[in-house]
Amino acid sequence: MYELRRILVPTDFSKHADEALEHAVYLGARYEPEIVLLHVDEFSVSPLGSRGMLDETVRAYQDRKAAFYEEQFARIQKDVQGRPVRLIPQVLAGRAYKVIVEESEKRDYDLIVMATRGITHLSSYLIGSTVERVVRLSRQPVLTIQCAPKHEGKVTSVLCPTDLSPAGNAALSYALSVARQNNAVLYLQYVSELEKPETLEQVLRRMPDLHQHHPMFKDVKYEVIVDRDLDPSNSIIRFAEDRDVGIIVMSTHGRKGLRRVYIGNNAAEVVRQSTRPVLTVSHPFHRRIFTHPLTEQRPVGIPPSS
Repeated sequence: MYELRRILVPTDFSKHADEALEHAVYLGARYEPEIVLLHVDEFSVSPLGSRGMLDETVRAYQDRKAAFYEEQFARIQKDVQGRPVRLIPQVLAGRAYKVIVEESEKRDYDLIVMATRGITHLSSYLIGSTVERVVRLSRQPVLTIQCAPKHEGKVTSVLCPTDLSPAGNAALSYALSVARQNNAVLYLQYVSELEKPETLEQVLRRMPDLHQHHPMFKDVKYEVIVDRDLDPSNSIIRFAEDRDVGIIVMSTHGRKGLRRVYIGNNAAEVVRQSTRPVLTVSHPFHRRIFTHPLTEQRPVGIPPSS
C-alpha cells in the first residue's frame, strides 16, 4: 500500500507552486499527511550572498525577505485552513535541486510534488532545470504537474507505461496502489517498435506477475494497451489525452539501464509535454547522490502548524 504520510512541496510562491500544493492536498487527504512547504533560498550561493552577508544593504534585503516569507506562508496557511493536512513551512539555503533531494532523503518523504513551471512562466513545452534535476536525481517518487487539479482532484484512471524491463516495471507497484486507492481503472501501456511490432498476445506472455507488485492487484480493474510508435512518449501523451487519464505513473528509466544521473528520454518528454500529472519512480537500486548535506534551516518567524 502506497501511503502518503509525509509530502514535500517545494515552492517559489508562484501560482504554479500553489497548484502543486493543491495536488498534494487532494492526493494525501485520506491520510491527513504532514506537508512540508519548502522554499530554497539561493541567495547565499550567489556571489553577493557569499561575500556580503555583513553588508548593511544585504542585511536590509534579508530582513525584507524574511518578512515576505512570513506573509506568503501565512497566505498559504489560510488557504488550506480546515483541510485534512498539517502544513509545515520551511526555508533552507543552497542550490534548489540539491537541497530538495537532500531534504527528501534525510526525512524519507513519501512523495515530492512540484510544478514544472514557476515564476519564470516557461512555455508549457519546457521544464524548469530544478524540476528536471530533481526528477532524475530523487530516490523518492516525484509528482510533476502542469496545471491545477481537475475534477476536484479525483482520479478515475491511471496510465502506467512500461517497456517490461525490470527498471521499466519499477512503477507498477505505485500504479496499482494509486488505482486501487481511488477505485480507478489502470491502463498498462506497452509501445512496440515500428520495425518489430508485437501483438497483444506476445506482450501478455511477457507481462510480469502483478501479484509480486501488489498483493491485492485483483481488486484493480486493468487493461493492457499495445501501441506502435517510433517515439513511445508520443503514444503515452496521446493516449493520456484521448482517455482523459487522471495521472501517469512511470519509471524514470527503462531497458537501456541509463545511469541515475540521466533521465530516460521517454520520461523526460512525458514530464515536459503532458498536461496530466506525472508520477515518476526511480528504480530501488539507485543510491544516495549527496552524502554530505551542506544546508541549514533558516528561521522564517512562523511556527509549524499543529
